[in-house]
This record gives sequence, structure tokens and C-alpha cells, in this order.
Amino acid sequence: MPDLRLNEGRQSDHRGIGDRLSDRIATRRLVLRPLETGDAEAIDRLCSRDHDVVRWLTGMPWPPKDGAAAEFIAAAIDTDPLSGEAAFAITLGGVLIGLVAIKAPGDLAEHPDCPSIGYWIGRPFQGFGYASEAAAAALGWGFAAHGCQAMAARAFADNAASLKVLSRLGFRETGRTMRTSLALGHEVENVVLRLERGNWSGAEVGAGARMEAAAV
Repeated sequence: MPDLRLNEGRQSDHRGIGDRLSDRIATRRLVLRPLETGDAEAIDRLCSRDHDVVRWLTGMPWPPKDGAAAEFIAAAIDTDPLSGEAAFAITLGGVLIGLVAIKAPGDLAEHPDCPSIGYWIGRPFQGFGYASEAAAAALGWGFAAHGCQAMAARAFADNAASLKVLSRLGFRETGRTMRTSLALGHEVENVVLRLERGNWSGAEVGAGARMEAAAV
């Protein structure tokens, strides 16, 4: 587990109840919400048990571990979103179609001052622009919550679809690194990217994302 450091300018009003994530974000087509225990089945079906999705995620094992989705959700629910990870379920018409997460500064050694973004979309929902829309909304949350001037990301060098999404959002390559993929069982070249706040094109891609009042 990396030593996670926070930016001095973080905004405490984005902390959830008891330091848990409680924010909901609505875009033109999607709602991003905190994970719920009932999401485990959908995460297993769309991600954990689909090798074509898992193969692009560094930390996901293959074959899948029974109960891993439930364990991930339980940990995410109890995590302070500003000192660890803010994991949002991406929902379409109330149906979970993927996940997007903003990790606190320290996850990427190449940009230790920056929060970082990661995401996946289930295969039946790929190709409709949902990844760009959800990522843009999550980046807006991350910039506001952490009070940061830049965000970071990484993607496999051969993951053309993800790199296209990040480029569209304004990310620019800053280097390459090798990361071990649990699913593939070997090291994979990753592209490291950085998005300066001034270059963020999320206002257009996010299609009018707005915060919704959190239920208490």
C-alpha cells in the first residue's frame, strides 16, 4: 500500500458521512454514485469474470477469486475518499455498467502530487462514449475535492481505446513505466499521463455533469 499524501488545498465538504463517499454526480446519460453491497453480482459479471475486461486492469487476478467483488466493495465503502480512493459506480438507467475511481495523490510515483483516475466499462456497454462521460464527471469531482492543479493516469501501451479516452479529456503522455499485470502474469508497458487543470476538456465531454444532493 503506497504512502498516500493529500494536497493542502483539499475541500473537506466532499468528505462523505463518517469520512465515507456520499456524493452523486449526474451527467447527460449517467449517474455516478457510491458503491453498494448489492453491486457485487454486476461487478463479478461485467468485470471480474470477463477476461476481456480484466486483462486491461493491473491489479485484477485471473482466474477470478470468489468473493473478491464483495471484498472490494466493503473496503471501498469504508474508505475515506480523500485519503484513499473514491470509487463510483457508473450507472445507466439505474443499472451498473462500470466503475470509475479517483485515487489520492501517491498512487503514481511518476506524479506523486497528483490524484489519479482509473475506470472500466462492461463489454455490453462499450463503444457508446460512456467511459469519456463518466471519466469527465469524476475528474471534475477530483479537481474540486482535492483542490489540485493536475490529475494523473496510466494505461497499457496497447490499450488504444483507453488512451483515446484520456487524450480526448486533455491528458498528455509524460513517460512510460512497467507494471506487473496479475491477470496476464507478466510485466506490461504502461503509458503515464498527466492532465493540467487548464487543459481539461471535461466541460464538453461531461455533458453538463452536476452534483446531486446526498441522501442522509
